[in-house]
Amino acid sequence: MRINGFYALIGLLFVGMLFISSFFFKGSSNSTVGITYAKEYKITSEKSALVKSIRVVPGQQIKEGDLLVELQSNGLEIEIEKMTNRIAVLKSEQIEKSKLVQYEIELIKAQNSIEVEDIDSDIAQLKSQMSLNQVLTKEFTTLDTTIDKMGSPQVLKVNSLLEQKKNREKARDIKIKDVLLENTTEQTLLKNQIGLLERELELSMNERNALTKVASSDGVVESVLIKSGEQVNAFSPLLSINPKHPTTVVGYLIGKNETNLPIGKVVEVASYEFRNTVVSGTVIGYGSVVQLPEILQKSTAVNAFGREVFIAISADNVFATGEKVLIH
Repeated sequence: MRINGFYALIGLLFVGMLFISSFFFKGSSNSTVGITYAKEYKITSEKSALVKSIRVVPGQQIKEGDLLVELQSNGLEIEIEKMTNRIAVLKSEQIEKSKLVQYEIELIKAQNSIEVEDIDSDIAQLKSQMSLNQVLTKEFTTLDTTIDKMGSPQVLKVNSLLEQKKNREKARDIKIKDVLLENTTEQTLLKNQIGLLERELELSMNERNALTKVASSDGVVESVLIKSGEQVNAFSPLLSINPKHPTTVVGYLIGKNETNLPIGKVVEVASYEFRNTVVSGTVIGYGSVVQLPEILQKSTAVNAFGREVFIAISADNVFATGEKVLIH
């Protein structure tokens, strides 16, 4: 009888536990309870660098954009200096080559001008001789000498000189075109080299800027993992930061089927104390059946259990980390 009574007592306790869990912890048919969580994140170094300065201490509250750590890479600084100097040299070479082309064109024009002037002088001299010959011929004869003038050696020589002048001018234009074409090719090569170096320099500058670590969101510095003057390796953690506001809610399904909250479903998360404080969240997964955290337990001798459901919420909220909430 004593043994039967003991088993009866155990059975009553078990039934009572189920009743308490279903009555006190499951909430309404459309809601359940949960707790907000904020997962810490670490600030890391993308490459080996020297810790130049640390601007925060553990426990310090930070705002988005606050300076956290300054790093410096001597190797990167040397590369940036080399590329900057090389770009300056190439740009200077561009300018000098442009000036040189102008000088070369002026020289070609000057040389051609001298040659043309000599030809013009010879033509003027021949024409002067021809005019003088015509005057003398008219004094001694009345015959028509038009045909003779057209076929005279002086006329032929003048025509030849005019043809030479035209050819010299053509040669001048060809030389100028060749010089300009050669300069265009050289300028294009220099421009491509400068463009490539500028892109590499931009990437290196971005790497250098990335060595200055700033807060991506409001939060609290949990720990500082480095010291000023220390050399850190690539991808080494520098700081760990807790967000100011939680980004995840862990709810507990008690006596509910998870089909009521399928993954991807949008739910409302409200503060347990201030019911008007509500944000939207999205169900992102499920965990195992666990004992509810102490903050969610009722003041009874029986502990309640529920299946974890994970809900993502925007960091733009007013909840505190570890706050009790209702999930509708």
